Amino acid sequence: MLAHPATLTAADYRDPDRYKAEQRTLFAQSWQFVGFADEVAEPGSWLVRQVAGQSVLIQDFDGDLRALRNVCSHRFAQLRGGDAGTASGPLRCPYHGWTYDRDGVPVGIPGNADCFGLDRADKQALALPRYELDRIGRFLFVRLVPGGPSLLDVVGPHADLLLALSDGMSPPFAQAAQPWEANWKVGIENVLEVYHVDAVHAESFRTVVDGSWRVVPSGPHSIGYAGIRAEAQRWWEGAGKRLGLIPVDAVAGVEGYVHLLLFPNLAIGITAGRMMSVQTLEPTGSESFTLRYRLCLAKARDGASKAALAAVTTHLAALNEKLLSEDRAVCAAVGRGLRHVEGAALLGANEDRIRHFHATIQTLSKAD
Repeated sequence: MLAHPATLTAADYRDPDRYKAEQRTLFAQSWQFVGFADEVAEPGSWLVRQVAGQSVLIQDFDGDLRALRNVCSHRFAQLRGGDAGTASGPLRCPYHGWTYDRDGVPVGIPGNADCFGLDRADKQALALPRYELDRIGRFLFVRLVPGGPSLLDVVGPHADLLLALSDGMSPPFAQAAQPWEANWKVGIENVLEVYHVDAVHAESFRTVVDGSWRVVPSGPHSIGYAGIRAEAQRWWEGAGKRLGLIPVDAVAGVEGYVHLLLFPNLAIGITAGRMMSVQTLEPTGSESFTLRYRLCLAKARDGASKAALAAVTTHLAALNEKLLSEDRAVCAAVGRGLRHVEGAALLGANEDRIRHFHATIQTLSKAD
């Protein structure tokens, strides 16, 4: 028999204790992609992301980028609300007006002399936890638990691809964060194979890829390669010519459809070297996660028609939304089904990328 049972059982997806353990090991100790450097390039610009269950603020402090816990040390209000923004002046708690410097120290405390009596050392002890922050090109990463391998060591040979994408892609033309009703591993497994494409995406993704699939594991990460259907390739060549798109071909192998998983939860899809989909799956519970996506085109030569650009990006955004709605529904169905079984799934030879994903989870979980 070519198929074999998966190494993870249904309980590994729905057990709250397993979820907490994964947050502690797989997420808190891993470099997590949080956004693009150009999103926080302006003075006072900021992002908020959920990393291993923590609300993390990534903010520019006069050209100095810091990652801090997004929770006031006084009465625990979140310092920044929403996903992104730009603010003038100091980092200020909206509840009682405590202000923080770039090191996370509460340097301004209304009524301190009369009500708190905190000296310099007391304020230092109340500093917001600061997290490791690093980047490869425009890709920003945060790690909650300090120490361990550097970002470059973890990403390995895929750093070249991130650098090529950083140089070759435009700012996002569409982005959103969606709540999904399934364990985060269900979402990752869904993007690791194309076996479901004929059944789920007959009128969306199946119109793009030709059904071929080749997988190359690389440490904890993996890359999948698929061919693009002839009609889709012609469409991309025509759109690329009209818009003056410069294909991202600086890295060997960026042809057809390329899908990179940087473990545990960053997925990057590259279509015809001309469009990039950057997704993160942020766990929010044992049976829920937030999918955050960004769609980018390759950089264009000057003089592209704004009308043509709008038509192409509108079409691509609608196609992406259709594809995601199909995946969202089927992942929710899997999430509901996992509540009624105890065993392990059966993985075919065309799902070996999932088997590699499971092996990585088990190996790194034992490091706790």
